[in-house]
Amino acid sequence: MKKDLNAKLTRGAQRTLDTFFDAMTALLAEKPFTGISVNALCERAGYPRATFYNYFEDRDDLLDYCWTALSRQANLADLASAGPEHRVDTALDAMADLLESNADLLRAVLEHNPPEGPLFSSLHMFIEARAHEIMRTCVDRDRFDLPADLVADHYANTVMLVLDWSYLRGHALTREQLHDYTHTLLGGVE
Repeated sequence: MKKDLNAKLTRGAQRTLDTFFDAMTALLAEKPFTGISVNALCERAGYPRATFYNYFEDRDDLLDYCWTALSRQANLADLASAGPEHRVDTALDAMADLLESNADLLRAVLEHNPPEGPLFSSLHMFIEARAHEIMRTCVDRDRFDLPADLVADHYANTVMLVLDWSYLRGHALTREQLHDYTHTLLGGVE
């Protein structure tokens, strides 16, 4: 992305980012990601192509920004204060809250974008990367005689698998079931 999201953004820059985010999510609810062009995004956002390219490399870059913007809605601030044994549950709850709070959008997007398509491949890669970062803080290095990165990958993939099963593949699970499935798949690690 051409803008540094860690730097303080002007109100105008944030408004532009928000408008392109809204344009992308609206178009995703209407058609597959592969059918969305930069022209369609600019038309929906009401900005010229030059403005789009001042902020993004291409539509995939905008999609990555959308994932980042959505992930900021997840309340992951509690992870730092949670003990290592509770961080998996805290992260799982935060991601489930995010998916549930955007259920209507998720339903509409799923209607036009199959879970095995490029849109959800992008989402999987994004969530796996974030989950890996989060899970690295969950690893009790003294408990496992395995490389910490390998354990973090296992935790992240398991959390992603359970979220995918429930929210993207349509197997509605209660929050208790989400936790039970995750803990069972992680071998009962609490």
